[in-house]
Amino acid sequence: MINIVLYHNSEKQLCGYHISGHAGFAQKGEDIVCSAVSILSINTINAIEQLTDTAFLCDADEQKGGYLKVMLSDMKKGIYCHDAEILLKAMAMGLEELSKQYKKYIRLQYEEV
Repeated sequence: MINIVLYHNSEKQLCGYHISGHAGFAQKGEDIVCSAVSILSINTINAIEQLTDTAFLCDADEQKGGYLKVMLSDMKKGIYCHDAEILLKAMAMGLEELSKQYKKYIRLQYEEV
């Protein structure tokens, strides 16, 4: 199962996410659920990096996969990042839809940091 935690601050502004695990929907290389989650999460990192001036921290398991954590470091300092939050909201919308369609393979939750 893929576990997804979307982090928000006390104002409910998204400020990061943590994704771990594997869906187990199909064999490695054929798992459309893992692929969809990977595409959404990695594209969001790329978009934040290339389209905004927002600083962020990223930790991933490059060897085994199945682990990714991203936090907007500016928001942790109390600096609001409008553009980055919009990108995180777009990713969250996609992940919410996936978690509805593939409940057996994805667990999604929100957590305040």
